[in-house]
Amino acid sequence: MSVDKLKEMLELLRYYNTVEITHTFRHGDHPFLSVCCLKNTITFQITNIEEQTVHHYNCLEEAAIAIEKLISFRKPS
Repeated sequence: MSVDKLKEMLELLRYYNTVEITHTFRHGDHPFLSVCCLKNTITFQITNIEEQTVHHYNCLEEAAIAIEKLISFRKPS
């Protein structure tokens, strides 16, 4: 998924930040990443499910790049 497409997805999450929407990325049947915009904020929460780490980003561009890197890492060789 391109950074531009990820930015579009994040813009929608930010626009609808008054409700809880979470995007979950899967590799086969296994979820490995979830992304949401914290309710009533402009803060994106990116959770690496496998490593059980959580990162917060206020910058849409930085969040999109972080997601792209995590997704690229999961692509089969």
